[in-house]
Amino acid sequence: MHLICSHNYTLVALSVLIAMFTSFAALDLAGRVTAAGGWIRAVWLLGGAGAMGTGIWSMHYIGMLACILPLPVAYHWPTVLLSLFAAILASIIALYVVSQQKMSAFRACSGSILMGGGIASMHYIGMAAMRMSAITHYDSFLVVLSVVLAVLISLAALWITFHLRDEKVATGWRKIAGAVVMGAAIPIMHYTGMAAAHFTPSGMPTDPSHAISISTLGTAGIVAATLIVLGLALLTSWVDRRFAAQTLELQEEKLHQSEAYLSEAQRLSHTGSFGWRVSTGEIMWSEETYRIFQFERTTTPTVKLVLQRVHPEDAAQVQRTIEHASQNGKDFEHEYRLVMPDGSVKHVHVVARAKSGEPCELEFVGAVMDVTERRRAEMLLGGEKRLLEMIARGESRTLILDALCRLFEELASGALSSILLSDPKASRLRHGAAPSLPEGYAEAIDGLVIGPCAGSCGTAAYRAEPVLVSDIATDPLWADYRALALAHGLQACWSTPILSPAGRVLGTFAIYYREPRSPTPQDHNLIDQITHLASIAVERDLAEEALRQAQADLAHVSRVTTMGELTASIAHEVNQPLTAVVNNANACISLLDSAPTRPGEGGPSGTPNLEEVREALAEIIEDANRAGAVTMRVRQLAKKAPGERSLLDLRDIVKDVLILARYESIARCVSIHTDLPEDLPSVSGDRVQLQQVLLNLIVNGMDAMNTVEESKRVLIICGRREIRDGKSEALLGVQDAGTGFKPQEMDRLFEAFYTTKPQGMGMGLAISRSIIEAHRGRLWAESNEGCGATFGFCLPAAPTPVHD
Repeated sequence: MHLICSHNYTLVALSVLIAMFTSFAALDLAGRVTAAGGWIRAVWLLGGAGAMGTGIWSMHYIGMLACILPLPVAYHWPTVLLSLFAAILASIIALYVVSQQKMSAFRACSGSILMGGGIASMHYIGMAAMRMSAITHYDSFLVVLSVVLAVLISLAALWITFHLRDEKVATGWRKIAGAVVMGAAIPIMHYTGMAAAHFTPSGMPTDPSHAISISTLGTAGIVAATLIVLGLALLTSWVDRRFAAQTLELQEEKLHQSEAYLSEAQRLSHTGSFGWRVSTGEIMWSEETYRIFQFERTTTPTVKLVLQRVHPEDAAQVQRTIEHASQNGKDFEHEYRLVMPDGSVKHVHVVARAKSGEPCELEFVGAVMDVTERRRAEMLLGGEKRLLEMIARGESRTLILDALCRLFEELASGALSSILLSDPKASRLRHGAAPSLPEGYAEAIDGLVIGPCAGSCGTAAYRAEPVLVSDIATDPLWADYRALALAHGLQACWSTPILSPAGRVLGTFAIYYREPRSPTPQDHNLIDQITHLASIAVERDLAEEALRQAQADLAHVSRVTTMGELTASIAHEVNQPLTAVVNNANACISLLDSAPTRPGEGGPSGTPNLEEVREALAEIIEDANRAGAVTMRVRQLAKKAPGERSLLDLRDIVKDVLILARYESIARCVSIHTDLPEDLPSVSGDRVQLQQVLLNLIVNGMDAMNTVEESKRVLIICGRREIRDGKSEALLGVQDAGTGFKPQEMDRLFEAFYTTKPQGMGMGLAISRSIIEAHRGRLWAESNEGCGATFGFCLPAAPTPVHD
């Protein structure tokens, strides 16, 4: 006859609650074991297993006490302790399995079998501790079922605990829900095992040795002790978590600070970092790497995304490098170009090292450096060397300026450029080089007016400072040229004046883009270097032109001397144009001395041809001084009669004077124009003396415009006028744009004809008057209708040629 076991449902419910509380503690302790390391991990593993095992054991014994038999039952306490040890051992296995970084299927199955076996052992060892006058029989099927349930419930508990062990994930309701599920499932095995036990009275006395009876007070003590142990474990876990959180906050703060320093260092050095896991294709970029490739931080980097930025000419090489690295797993290093969304080009240098990982996994860690500025500097240095060599070889200015434009376009991808040279006579800009500009646009702006609102180039030349227009479509400076530029697809123009060392505008360097764009600091540096080279080339060309003109001037004076065209006053009068030659040559030397050179580039002294020019000019000065001495001797040999004169063409006289006055006009920024009719009569006189008078009038006109800030202009006019008896006279006047004078000041002016002393390149009005009167002419002056005055002279027209 089997004894019937009734249950105390209060104790049954209490056992379930203890199971849930134990499950909650297990979830919390699993997180602490996982987070700890070293010997602290071992302490948490053993302590947590003790608390968890006590909770499981307590649930088991409360469940056993809930079974009430009609005879007294005692418990053999050594066996009870053995069952407690089995529960703790099962808890150690459980915490160890769930605290691993990964839980494979094999590890989960083997862990659940060991844990389930430990719990089943705890149960049946605990049943064996019962001491009563009855024999216990077991239903084999239910026993096996209880063991299977123990394993399955252990597997579920391990899975739930493993996935909720993360303290950031397992918060609030998630951990409570997991504890409820586990706490409800664990007692199932116990009560299945209790159902497998059948008790039959034996009539044999019970062995009381080492056996104790559990009273209601004992039951309460077991519950209280269990709750205290679990509570202390949870409290210790909470305190440890708080300290760990504070430590973690400090570490995170230091880590963030370190990351900030690293990020700033990468930004300053233009060096980003990356990681590449080949097996998954996953790529990780630092903030600077995103900045180098110009992608948003929300973008997920991939190999395909990188190849989208690579320059088309470098794409095949980069693709091969990536494929080889992914196959052979070796370090790699290469350099290639990127094309940015705005069309600009970057040069990057990539270095990567293979890193050991999990088996069959390959990972690279590397750095990507923006070396654009270094590559630009190397290219610019090489281009600058080639250009200085071209200058030293004396190649044409057109070729040099064209090479400058092409060098800039190579360094600044997508840019179009041109160099315009200043034409001081017409206050306009002429194209010196425009290799890539649309032909129609280049032709249309050739001869662009220099003014306060003449596009970017004309305005930059007028202001003598850069004019940077980022959007032609909206900038008011382009009001007159906007349609022309937009018709040729030009939407941005940056123009920088090319200045001489003295600050004189030689021209402008213009950069065009086909989309609105503003210059970067790197663009400014590059423009400064290009305009510096352009100024060297233009100054060299002007110096050579000055040298050629000085040689022509000296040749002209030599021709005049050797042809015997000097009069008895040649020592005084020809020395003046000789002085002009000397002054012009000295001006050329000053120009060359101020021309910028760069030692070590283009030769030992910077630009070797400039030194040759200096030597040639020094020889010109020596020859001119020697010609002056010859003139003094020729004066003693002059034998011509005072009345003898040559038949002269006034156009030739004006042409010779323009040569002598050229560099004086350039130095004063004065343009000289002429109005010479075809039917101008010839005059009889001394060529050199008349040239000196005209030169003196031109210099006086320039002096009258010293305070004028607007356009400075001198006009030489010639004409014929009929007088009495069928005779005529030739008029030659010099019209300036100075301040002029009032009619009532004429008397004082003509008085000055007698008192003015020679100065500058001229001789003075008094000497001019005496020369003209000696030629039977007269000197005159009058105010212009607008501004300035006109000085001139009239000479009798020669009726017939007069022979020497």
